[in-house]
Amino acid sequence: MEHILIITGGYLNIEFARAYIKTLSYDRVFAVDRGLEYADALGLVSAYIVGDFDTVNQSLLKDYEHRIREEKISAYIERYPAKKDASDTELAFIKALEEGAGQITVLGATGSRLDHVLANLGLLLQAERAGCKCYIVDETNRVQMLTANGRKNCSIRKEEQYGDYLSVIPMTAIVEGLTIEGVMYPLKDKTIRQGSSLTVSNQILKEAYIAIKKGDVLVIESKDK
Repeated sequence: MEHILIITGGYLNIEFARAYIKTLSYDRVFAVDRGLEYADALGLVSAYIVGDFDTVNQSLLKDYEHRIREEKISAYIERYPAKKDASDTELAFIKALEEGAGQITVLGATGSRLDHVLANLGLLLQAERAGCKCYIVDETNRVQMLTANGRKNCSIRKEEQYGDYLSVIPMTAIVEGLTIEGVMYPLKDKTIRQGSSLTVSNQILKEAYIAIKKGDVLVIESKDK
């Protein structure tokens, strides 16, 4: 199934992104508003460009429109009004899921706007419930979600983990049947409530296994900068 790389308009360290995308095998790039600038700086040709375009460099956008008209690149631009019922990033998610993406990786989804960060993390839930594996990645974190209505478990090998720390954050009022094995602080069939810090900053020994029976959790691999 297709792996779509979404580059959106939050904070993105270009040098980090340049190195990280070399580790990925993806099929298409979706650029979200100012994310088009990031994609262009990375030398990526975006197949789908979406947003209300209130933050992107207008000259760059016009250049892409010209290149599309002249058939120099194969891409589609979809412009939305500023007043709408979904964020630009969610519109890209919706498009990717409609087109049957099996995996989505998102860069540029974090930064100083916590409202956008939290909303973007919530989009992981949409992907999981649609049967699509999704990661939000920045310089210091790689985030995925497990849900009882989607993937109920995952494993992470120590040599493949992103950073040194593993946290499991409840996203529903109650998470039941949480099991974390292969870590310094294991749990077995535990019930935890949203707001608990019990499952923050664990460490993988050889291979971590995480599973839930009810609820939703964020699985966050982190490194200190």
